Amino acid sequence: MEIDPPRESDGSTSRIKENEIYPVAANDSGYGLPYAPEGFPEAGDIWGWKVGKRVSLEGYFLDRYLYLPARLHEKYKTGGFPSKKAVERFMVGAFPTADLKAFFASFTYKIPSEKVKGNKEIVSGNPNCNPNSDPAGCKAGNIMCSSLVEVIDPSDLQIMDCDICCIEPLFCRDCCCILCSVPANGNDKSFIRCEAKVKDGFICGHICHIECALRSYMAGTVGGKIGLDAEYYCRRCDARTDLIPYVKILLEGCESFRSGDKIQKVLRICALILHGSTKPSAKALLYHVQSALGKLKEGNFHEDTSAGTTGELSQCESEH
Repeated sequence: MEIDPPRESDGSTSRIKENEIYPVAANDSGYGLPYAPEGFPEAGDIWGWKVGKRVSLEGYFLDRYLYLPARLHEKYKTGGFPSKKAVERFMVGAFPTADLKAFFASFTYKIPSEKVKGNKEIVSGNPNCNPNSDPAGCKAGNIMCSSLVEVIDPSDLQIMDCDICCIEPLFCRDCCCILCSVPANGNDKSFIRCEAKVKDGFICGHICHIECALRSYMAGTVGGKIGLDAEYYCRRCDARTDLIPYVKILLEGCESFRSGDKIQKVLRICALILHGSTKPSAKALLYHVQSALGKLKEGNFHEDTSAGTTGELSQCESEH
């Protein structure tokens, strides 16, 4: 989607230069504080900002853009930045010595909407993927994409360039499974992200549903040339990731479940990941997982599972 720049200033700058937060209308735009930097990288440089229509349940615009000052635009020939990730990627490349925390602290990134109640553009908390829409930072149209989540650690953004799967028009590396291309929301624990460093400190960053990886023999313990031992093999960068920490995350999540079916599904996935591993920690975890599955099959969910089984799993996690 081509991003239109903010409208030219009419010369009235008193409002946008006041260092205070104020709600704005859909498709509004402006220059400088409080919603865009001033004086970076040089005195007199004023960045631009623009918002779209969609508003989160908290009342902030989801479609929010930053624009370079005119001087830098002529130099870098780039349009608007549709996400905080895009801004940070640019900063890392153009100004590697800049203090990113200080940069983002110099202005307010979240922009409140002046119309929250009754706004039909407000999105729900449920995943909703629409290829015809174009949420900032997500080519798949996924409103729950992790690219729309504010990033705290700038190192998370040092992701390698990809000219293979990521050139597909509806594939978003931040939320689409590398095997099935189906998007997942940012809080979903059913996928694993490859964080292997591939070149110059940059990570792979591609994600994959764990069930897709298991079905494709790219996760768990697999013999032959691939040679996995309770690991995940990334098809994009060929790196291997130890899955035992991921299994522990899944088991921790079981403690919040009150449904035996949900717990059973997670435990079965954990068992598939751990089965056949030669690692002592994997064998110990598998023993407890199989014990928990046995209790569920015996129908002792209400008596044992919520208090005993998940507690047993947590104890196992702390020991290994």
